[in-house]
Amino acid sequence: MIKILNKTLLIVCSLCVIINTGCKKENIEEIEAHVEFISNLNDSPTFSWKPFSGKKEVASQILVSDNIENIKKNVGNLWDTGKNDLNPVQTKYEGAQLQGGKRYFAKISLWDTEGLIASKTLKFFAPLKYPENWQAKWLTYSYNKHEPLPVFSKVFSCKSSDEIDFARLYVCAPGFYEAYLNGQKVGENVLDPGQTNYDDFAYYSVYDLDPTELKSQNSLGIMLGNGWFNQNQVWGNGLPYGQPVFICQLQIQYKNGEQELICSDTNWKWKSGPITYSNIYGGETYNANLEVDFSVAEMEKQDGWKKASIASYHPTKLFEQFAEPIKKMGHVDVKKIFDLGENKYIFDFGQNFTGWAQLQIQGDKGQEITMRFVEEIDSTGNIDPTSTGVNATKVIQTSKYICKGEGTEIWEPRFTYHGFRYAEVTGLNEKPSPDLLKGVVVYSAVPQIGNFTCSEENINKLHELALWTLKGNIQGIPTDCPHRERCGWTGDAHALAKSLLYNFDAQRFLTKYMLDMRSSARNEVRELYFGENFNDRSYIIKPNGIPTMIVPGKRTSGTASPDWGTAMAQLPWYIYLQYGDEQIIKEFYNDIKVWVEYIHAKNKDGIITHGLGDWCPPGGNKYIDCPVPISSSAFHILDVYILKSIAQILGNDKDFQHYSKMHKELKTSFNKHFYDSENHSYGTQTANALALDIDIVPESKKHQVAAAIVDNIHNEYDGFINTGIFGLGRIFKVLCENGFEDEAYRLLSKKDNRSFATMWNKFGATTLWEALPTDVNFDHKILQGRSHSHPMQSGFDSWFYSGIAGINISKEQPGFKKIIFKPYLTNHLSHASASYESKYGTIASSWKKEGESFHWEIEIPSGVEAQVYLPYKNEKAKISMNGEIVSDDKFTCTDKVARFKVLNDLSSGKYEFVVVNYVNIKESL
Repeated sequence: MIKILNKTLLIVCSLCVIINTGCKKENIEEIEAHVEFISNLNDSPTFSWKPFSGKKEVASQILVSDNIENIKKNVGNLWDTGKNDLNPVQTKYEGAQLQGGKRYFAKISLWDTEGLIASKTLKFFAPLKYPENWQAKWLTYSYNKHEPLPVFSKVFSCKSSDEIDFARLYVCAPGFYEAYLNGQKVGENVLDPGQTNYDDFAYYSVYDLDPTELKSQNSLGIMLGNGWFNQNQVWGNGLPYGQPVFICQLQIQYKNGEQELICSDTNWKWKSGPITYSNIYGGETYNANLEVDFSVAEMEKQDGWKKASIASYHPTKLFEQFAEPIKKMGHVDVKKIFDLGENKYIFDFGQNFTGWAQLQIQGDKGQEITMRFVEEIDSTGNIDPTSTGVNATKVIQTSKYICKGEGTEIWEPRFTYHGFRYAEVTGLNEKPSPDLLKGVVVYSAVPQIGNFTCSEENINKLHELALWTLKGNIQGIPTDCPHRERCGWTGDAHALAKSLLYNFDAQRFLTKYMLDMRSSARNEVRELYFGENFNDRSYIIKPNGIPTMIVPGKRTSGTASPDWGTAMAQLPWYIYLQYGDEQIIKEFYNDIKVWVEYIHAKNKDGIITHGLGDWCPPGGNKYIDCPVPISSSAFHILDVYILKSIAQILGNDKDFQHYSKMHKELKTSFNKHFYDSENHSYGTQTANALALDIDIVPESKKHQVAAAIVDNIHNEYDGFINTGIFGLGRIFKVLCENGFEDEAYRLLSKKDNRSFATMWNKFGATTLWEALPTDVNFDHKILQGRSHSHPMQSGFDSWFYSGIAGINISKEQPGFKKIIFKPYLTNHLSHASASYESKYGTIASSWKKEGESFHWEIEIPSGVEAQVYLPYKNEKAKISMNGEIVSDDKFTCTDKVARFKVLNDLSSGKYEFVVVNYVNIKESL
């Protein structure tokens, strides 16, 4: 593989640490700093750094220059913030206009009260602007959908690598591509670029090449796929945008200031390649006998090559791909092989995951190996493709490889992916070993920044299932499942968002999805409309600015319902809270406002009556019991709350007053219509959980409403939950916050039937199913016919971090600038721990019980403060901090129901608390 100097494209590497004159060397510490483009809304980068542990920064300065010499002289000829009060951890560039494709330098300096701490210099490149910075042309070929996919090539010369300052390759092929330099694949991206509405825009990727890989004579090759751009088989024939096309531009910058561009144009050649079939759903067929050698010697032969043609249809807007590209992120080994006879073998990977199988084989020339991928096997041991949606897609996920018969051949598909646990393999000449296949896990390369574990095996297993399901559904967009639909349903997105954000650094990933949502909302078009339930359908003219149910793509499934389209408000808000970056709420404020006004215009006495409802409770939708008007009205109240909160943050007092009044009126109407004062309930588990979590319930009634959840669990549902995706992410939180920790723990730890444990003990689940199989008496045929990888069910997982480990965001100081530590289940679990890598540094919480003592270690990053809720059992409990007893007057007791004593304004550092409830504290220490 071609060596890539800048593998992440977004976070640019450090050049050096510059120590300023007059600063003692021993006082200098390394600073972790980055320059990033966190959206394609403009060409402005964002600068970030992590504060020092043990240092109190008081001032910062950012310099940006178009040459390194200025930076060495502390001159920012494009932008100089001056030595000001500390800039935000994420600071947006506000200097002179940057030129597309040009290299720039930035310097970040920090001071404490004694002087300069350190400074770091970074380099970055401004994104190319389309079309002004592109000399390349969009190319295509003589397309026939029944013929193999094409490869393109260009031979070019350049100066010695010693004379090259840098070289960058820019590529966009909306149907996916692989790029080759001198026969070697460029970069690590797969299924690239991320899916968008191609009528609107597409993304290009950029690779920083190692100059030593460039010779005097070179070949540049491009292999094309169909991807989402030419998906012309599944879900009807009306989904393709056009035939495969691409554009690429290689920029070679010499040390003497000269620049050379190698551009896609009609001097390029093309021929049929080895991929004879490719569909994002159906799979891929690869004939190794048709492989193309991209070496210079082979390219110069031009054997069978034809002249490339200019594409008549292609995306008309191009932006640099700012969100993390999809990559190969791990491997899964085969656990078992079943021999079914007649040269048919079933490979069991023991884990449901998303990606593909790498094949390693010594075969005969022309030997065809067929692999079919499923989540289930039937009672006879054969594959059962039902859960992967074969009834809807009419295809089974299949990869075929035709051997060239030249020793050991290793192959992976390029332009498709699968969701599966089992692979059926046919076409072998002998009984295989497990090494024949290796599972390749593929998802957007968002770093995992959260870790959680505790003493309860059920909770750990749920967390494991949630993680695998999330990884299986973040391929450029948050998908509903990795096989049947692979669609970015908006309802699924807001259900999983908090869990995704606690586990992964998903700021850019979800920001990209918000831009997709805006893109899908852009037109006034005829769309399906859902009335009072999923089956109540009609058609309307969807207004401009209102999203569709699915984004992005041509498969929209209608105008967003109130309970799905609420993602338009929820996602920017959650990103803001998690990262503290006001840019996201500034950017989407008007989008949220349009959405809220659109939904509010449909209210009847404050109630919203249409939507899909609390989707997929255990066993399936026939068990939905929360009325649509309750869930849709609750989400409208949440949207209005978010809008009024953003108006206040942005200083829009008029809107704040208007939406505050609307918010109050809607809550009053909700309680008037739905609250049963005799039973202290809104009727169902989800209805009560929504009302509590969205803060609709009057304060004096909250405990009683939570009690109604417990009553419903035991009196109506045999001691277990009946919440769909809207209730599942909230029920444990509201139970614990309102005095029912015992019940939350019982639900989570239950081992017999009607439990989460039934999912893996009886059904072998390794991911979260579309309808959770929590009861052995549910209809097995229906359950096993539904997807086995649906991340909309993962909403509970964020509460493992915020509720059990107790790491919470402060709405007043978001982005974990202030941390609220408040753990639950401390009387039920023997230990729990979690860590989260925030923009400020590592946040950690680890607690355990030892007899009647509670031991808790927390870590607060530099530049951050915390409020700590210490759980106790009785009023006489004594508490120590770092070995010293804390006097009672230091605490604020704010929560006697859940029994917490509160310490405010803790500064950064590591703390060890011991809470002793019944024994002498000095003996315990």
